[in-house]
Amino acid sequence: MTKPQVQKKNEIIEPRTWSLKGFLQEIKRINNDMEDRRFAFILGAGASINSNIKGAAALAKEWMEMIYHREHKPMHDDYQSWLASNPLNFKDWDPNNLAKHYPQIFEKCFEGDHDSGYAALEKAIKDGKPSLGYAVLAWILSSTRHRMVITTNFDNLVADAVSIYGGTYPHVIGHESLASYAKPLSRRPIVAKIHRDLFTDPINTCEGTSSLEQSWNQTLKNIFRFYTPVFIGYGGNDGSLMDFLQSLDTEEISGQPFWCYYAPDGAPNDTIKQLMIEHNGVLVPGMGFDELMLKMGEVVGFDRHKQITEIKNNSAQLINQIQEQMLSLNKETQDDDVKKILKPQENEKQNWGWLDWQLKINETSDKEEQETLYKEAIEALPESYQLLGNYANFLSHHGHFEKAEETYHLAINASPKQAKNLGNYANLLSKQGKLKDAEQYYLRAIKIEPDYADFLGNYAILLEEQAHFEKAEHYYRRAIEIEPNNADFLGNYADFLTNTERFEEANKIIQQALAIEPNDERLLNIKEAIQSNLNQLEEETA
Repeated sequence: MTKPQVQKKNEIIEPRTWSLKGFLQEIKRINNDMEDRRFAFILGAGASINSNIKGAAALAKEWMEMIYHREHKPMHDDYQSWLASNPLNFKDWDPNNLAKHYPQIFEKCFEGDHDSGYAALEKAIKDGKPSLGYAVLAWILSSTRHRMVITTNFDNLVADAVSIYGGTYPHVIGHESLASYAKPLSRRPIVAKIHRDLFTDPINTCEGTSSLEQSWNQTLKNIFRFYTPVFIGYGGNDGSLMDFLQSLDTEEISGQPFWCYYAPDGAPNDTIKQLMIEHNGVLVPGMGFDELMLKMGEVVGFDRHKQITEIKNNSAQLINQIQEQMLSLNKETQDDDVKKILKPQENEKQNWGWLDWQLKINETSDKEEQETLYKEAIEALPESYQLLGNYANFLSHHGHFEKAEETYHLAINASPKQAKNLGNYANLLSKQGKLKDAEQYYLRAIKIEPDYADFLGNYAILLEEQAHFEKAEHYYRRAIEIEPNNADFLGNYADFLTNTERFEEANKIIQQALAIEPNDERLLNIKEAIQSNLNQLEEETA
C-alpha cells in the first residue's frame, strides 16, 4: 500500500493535477496495454446538462426562488439579500454554491408534499435527450471492456443512449435491493443508480443522500477491484458515495482514480482534493461532457462514421421488421377491420412506401395485374430491395428464372446485407442445379442471420445433395433447434436419416413431425418409407 503524503506544518498539500492531453494519453496506454484494467464512469448531474436536463445548481436555485416568493413579505430584502442571510438556517450555508445544499433545499421546498417534489424531478428529466457525449459513452460501453457506469442521477440518459446508439440494452440497477446483480465482469453494460431510478422512489433527501445503502457497499467494493473510476460531472456534494470512497483503502481501487472537472467552474472542493490525495488520484481540468467524451472515445477507438452507419442500419432494420410483420399479418388475418387499417390510401399514392405497394399488389390474384403493379412500384421506388426481392420471388414462382436472377441481383446490389434476398436467390440457384453458386449465397445469408431456420434447412438439403452428410446433419439439427415445432424441418431431417439408413432414428423424428401435422401427405409418405425399411430389416434378421 502506498503511503499517503504527510502534511508538514503550514504546508498546503495539493493532489496531482494532469493536463487533459496527459490524461487522454494515459487512458489510451491503459486501454491498449493493460487488458485486465477497465474504466468505470462515475457520472453526476453535470454530465446531463448538455442533454437538456437541469443540474443540481439550477434546480436548487429554482426551488430557492419558489421558497423566497412563498415567504416574501414587504419588509423583506430583495432575493439576493434574502439568499445571503441564510434564510433557512442551513449549516455551512454558501449562497454561491446552492448545489451543495440541494437535498436540504428539496426537502424544504416540498415539505408536506413529497409527491409534488418527485413530479418536479420528473418534469426536469422528461425532456432530456442523450447528447453527443452519451452517444460516445454508449459506444464505449457496448464496444469495449469498459462497461460500467455508476451514477447519482435519476435520468435514463445512459440506458437510452446505449439502446439507441450502442445497439444493445444495459442492465440498469435502479434500486439497492438489486445491487448484487451489478456483476463487475458482466457481458452487458451495467448502469448502477446508487440513488435509485426516478420511478423507484428516488433518494433525494438529506437523510437518504447522507449515507450509502449497505447493499451497495460490497457491490461497489467488488466493482472497484476491477475498475478504475473516472469521475465526470460529479460534484461530490452527497455524503453517500463520498463517504464510501473515503472509507476505502488505497489497494481497494484498481489503479489511480481520475477526477475530471469543468475548468471554467474552478477546482473541486477540499473534500474531493483530500480524497484524491488519499487514493493517489489525479485531478483533470477539462471541458464539457460532450467534448470530453468525444476525446476519450477517440483514444479507445471510437469512429463516428462507423457509429452513424450502424445506427442507420439498426433503424432501417427495425422499420423493415415492423413493415414485414404488417405484411405478414395482412396475408394471414381473416379480420376485415385489420385489413382496412393496413390498406394503402389511393389518394396518397405519391407518398407510398414499399409496404403500401406490396399490400396493393397482394389485393389481386391476377398474375398479369400483379406484374404490372410490380413494375409500377419499382419504377416509383427503384432502390427498394424489398420490392425487388419480392418481384424476383414472383418471377421465380412463375418460372421466369432468367428475369428472376437478374432481379435478385438488383435487390442484392440495393442492399447487400439483406439475408432474405440472399437466401431466396440461393434457393433459385439450387433449383437450377447451380449448387456451388447456391452454397456461396446460403453462406452469405447465414453469416448475416445465423438463426434464420429456413436458410439453415435449405442449405442442409443442398449439402445432402452433394453427399456432405455430416455437415448436412449439423444444419438440419440447427434448424430444428431454432424451430423445434416445425413439421417441415422435422420431416426433412427424418427423410435425411432414412436416406442414410438410420431408420430407427428416422422413425422417432417422423413421429414428432406427425404429432404436429398428422394429416400431411408428404410426412405420411416418409413414414411409410421408414416403416417399409424397418419391416425389411426385421425380415432379414428373422
